[in-house]
Amino acid sequence: MAPQKGIFFAIREEARRVKQAGAVAKEVAVQKKLEHPPRTNLEDTSLNPLKLFPGISFSMMFRFLWVSKIYRRRMALFCRKKYDLELNLILILLAASESHLQQGILASNLGINKNAMVFLIDNLEIRRLIKRVANPDNRREKIIECTPEGRRIVAEIRTNYLEIVRWGLYPLTDAQIEQFGILLAQIIDGESSAKPPLPLVQRKET
Repeated sequence: MAPQKGIFFAIREEARRVKQAGAVAKEVAVQKKLEHPPRTNLEDTSLNPLKLFPGISFSMMFRFLWVSKIYRRRMALFCRKKYDLELNLILILLAASESHLQQGILASNLGINKNAMVFLIDNLEIRRLIKRVANPDNRREKIIECTPEGRRIVAEIRTNYLEIVRWGLYPLTDAQIEQFGILLAQIIDGESSAKPPLPLVQRKET
């Protein structure tokens, strides 16, 4: 009788180990899915959105949306691989290199939430790329300036900027990239000038 009990115990223990191993494997699989979620059709870079959504492919707003998404994705990859920095951190670094700016001004001009800006500047300060200094015109206010290492990264980006933009805006030619930049600047400048009235939309009779 004793040997039978030993066999049953061994079988039960083996079943418990198999069940436990299965649970661990399932948990690992779930964790991998959370860390690397599968791409949806909209995120699949192999699909051309102009062909995926032919009904709105004529829309300029739709094209701007996708060009912005593609360019930000490429630039984010470059910033992460080259400097181990998020894209917004590089933007802040470039803006801070121009002049001493208050972080609220940085936030509004870069389109970043003010609370998020505090966190991002803290991040750059920990990395010793920028520092907060007292505003000589208002001692209660802090302004942002680059450290020597921050200025080195900015100088490197500026030196290689054309090559970076070529990659970001591929397959445009240098002439197309230059023209594209001019047109974007005109739109930005036009926002501060008097704008024409809203277009009149004629109702289509059905």
